[in-house]
Amino acid sequence: MSKNFMGRVWDFLGLVEEEDAWTSAPPSPVAVTRPSSGNVRLIPNKPTDGRSVSGPRPELPRIPKEPSAPSAVDVETETLQVDGFADCLHLTSWYKSNVPVMLDLRSLPPEVAQGVVYYATGLVSFNQGEVSQVGDGLVLVSPPGVTVSASEQARLSKIGMWPSSPGT
Repeated sequence: MSKNFMGRVWDFLGLVEEEDAWTSAPPSPVAVTRPSSGNVRLIPNKPTDGRSVSGPRPELPRIPKEPSAPSAVDVETETLQVDGFADCLHLTSWYKSNVPVMLDLRSLPPEVAQGVVYYATGLVSFNQGEVSQVGDGLVLVSPPGVTVSASEQARLSKIGMWPSSPGT
């Protein structure tokens, strides 16, 4: 008898003791028959009272969306000096807490900074958050419905994390 591929491999490795352990069995024909037992009842395609089975589907209940944080509330932005991918865990926990995060990527090599931005983009993609470049090496990651107010922008500008406006 001829062995199938795996049988030859196992035989080559010396893992099979019986000669015909890996020979393929001939395919058995499958016959579909009606049940002969009285315990099985076939369900007809149409109900016995004449109503049609196919009809309009009932409306599925709508799941309400979670309320997002109001944009009028002055939310303090967390600032994160990113040293590597390990800091993405902090970004994730703040983002899940509905807190905007300012990422400082200025001290990273370009390929690592790009990877962190890709991570942030993937993080916000499931619920329509936003990743925006604020300045050179500064990226703002904000949850949906949360905006950075003017007073928060002024605070970030004082610490060098927001570009100053031309008028000041």
